[in-house]
Amino acid sequence: MLLEDQTALVTGASRGIGRAIARALAGEGARLVLVSRGADDLEQTASLCRADGADAVSVRRLDLADSRAVEDLCKELLDQDGVDVLVNNAGAFVDGTALAGDPGEWEGGLRLNVLAPMHLTRRLAPAMVERERGTIINLGSVAAIEGMEAAGAYATTKHALRGWSLSCYQALRKHGIKVVLINPGFVDTDMTAGVEGADRSRMLAPEDVAEAAMLAVRTRPACCPEEITLRLTKPPLG
Repeated sequence: MLLEDQTALVTGASRGIGRAIARALAGEGARLVLVSRGADDLEQTASLCRADGADAVSVRRLDLADSRAVEDLCKELLDQDGVDVLVNNAGAFVDGTALAGDPGEWEGGLRLNVLAPMHLTRRLAPAMVERERGTIINLGSVAAIEGMEAAGAYATTKHALRGWSLSCYQALRKHGIKVVLINPGFVDTDMTAGVEGADRSRMLAPEDVAEAAMLAVRTRPACCPEEITLRLTKPPLG
């Protein structure tokens, strides 16, 4: 039980990748704090994690695009000695290109996809530094490492998160903190459910992404998989 007596915070934990990562952490005996906007699905994740072996599970229903709510969550966690593992998974697709889209909606996407992980890291990382131990896992995308003609706004948020994650690795490595960025291609989740004509059997499973996330937990403290890109063997389209 690699995470016995350790606390992990997983955002966007109600479904998909967040649920898969939460269950993987539960299997290593972590105490879990699960965050999402959807209460019913979040409770289902919590039940599954308890069955998987989590030492304890608590849920928080909140909107991570609300900076005040994020600050309140951080204060609550720090009053309980902080967290050992932070999984910044919550995110949303942001529609928009140079020729289409609502810039007002882009701001909301930036708050959720970029500013929330930045806020959580800034508030929770100092306690990790004091312990000289901790792991921060950021969920990026292949859109973080290449342009996307039809989804430039979304790619922009993931490029920003990548810059933040790689910079945090540089800033925190000297304190024994692992910072890992995972860039998956198409994953079979609700976010990709509307992709017309896609062969879902060719997509990654949320459990594939969870396995990549757990590499940071299972490797020795001296080893940090700074960035992991998960590509598809066959394209789901065409």
